[in-house]
Amino acid sequence: MGARTWNLPRPLSHSSISLYAECPQKYKFRYIDRIPEKPKHYFSFGSSVHSALEYFYGAKSLPPPSLDEVLAYYKEHWISAGYKNQAQEEQYREDGEEILTLFYRKHAPEYHIPLFVEYQFNMEINGVPVTGKVDRVDQMPDGRFSVIDYKTGKALAKGRAGTDEQLTMYQLACEKLLGAEVCRLSFYHLPSLTEQVAERRSSALVHALEKKIVSTAEAISSQEFSPTPEEKKCFWCDYKPLCPVYKPQNTPPPAAFATEEDVSALIDRYGDLRAQSKALEEEANFLKDEIIALFEKKGYVRAFGQKYEAIRTAGERWKFPDKKKFLELLREHGLYDRVLAPSAPKVRDLLEDQDIESALREKLSALAEKVETSELRVEPL
Repeated sequence: MGARTWNLPRPLSHSSISLYAECPQKYKFRYIDRIPEKPKHYFSFGSSVHSALEYFYGAKSLPPPSLDEVLAYYKEHWISAGYKNQAQEEQYREDGEEILTLFYRKHAPEYHIPLFVEYQFNMEINGVPVTGKVDRVDQMPDGRFSVIDYKTGKALAKGRAGTDEQLTMYQLACEKLLGAEVCRLSFYHLPSLTEQVAERRSSALVHALEKKIVSTAEAISSQEFSPTPEEKKCFWCDYKPLCPVYKPQNTPPPAAFATEEDVSALIDRYGDLRAQSKALEEEANFLKDEIIALFEKKGYVRAFGQKYEAIRTAGERWKFPDKKKFLELLREHGLYDRVLAPSAPKVRDLLEDQDIESALREKLSALAEKVETSELRVEPL
């Protein structure tokens, strides 16, 4: 019996296998129909930082590139796709420079030339073509391999390196193609400069991955692309408008009210929703204060959730120990209409207005106290 011919649009990889497991329909949109997703800024950021590290460790001989050379390469090969605006892009660019600077200072003193940087592998598992790229492969003194994968996103879940199938696939590829045993697997989380290390995978984990590779290839070859909808993952999916599961909810205009009971029910429903909205707003404000307090305690500027990133920025507000006296002084001099309410931007403009006589500005300043604050901005990933 001859070898089976697999009907695959491209060799399988860790990411494509994971995508098929997430949603076969999404796999079809991306790899069969070849419909591109929208660019994502976090992919662009990760690729930019990875490229700079590839340059750093890609030296053919000692000494390694200098920090200035690494940062210049990073800027020259920066990827701009997917950022919401220039301000977001610039913030990420600065974050990347800081990550690379701290990484360089930590690891340049112990620099060594790796066995491979961005090792591209192509292999077959029971006839299924599989491809991938390993960020870095080091050869240990005893001849065995250390496999390192860089991460630039959110903090790693505890113990992830011990079970993640990506590292299992990298071990399988290195041992199959390079002819030596892998003794060490790790994810290196660049924002925190921490490495999560695991020992080599057991034969049982490797065999389980091989079975998953074959079963995925069988399902794709059999044209099994039924969608697997879930609220959380579908909410962020770029293919949602094309998906057969998704149907736009066109709400018809309400019919004329037939009875007083209909009006009463709508009023009660409206009241319930307003009450729920107020409760949710209070909870959101409480959580915001808790997050800001944690950021200030740990010195964070940015942190990540599963779906959102939170960014702390500096702000200011004005305190008025004697607000009544402050407003009376404004009215007395015909300035009340300039602020209407003593908000920070309007009061600042007023106190900095050189057309107002200095004596009055001094009196107003004595009644107002500027307080530095932290603001929290949350954006979807």
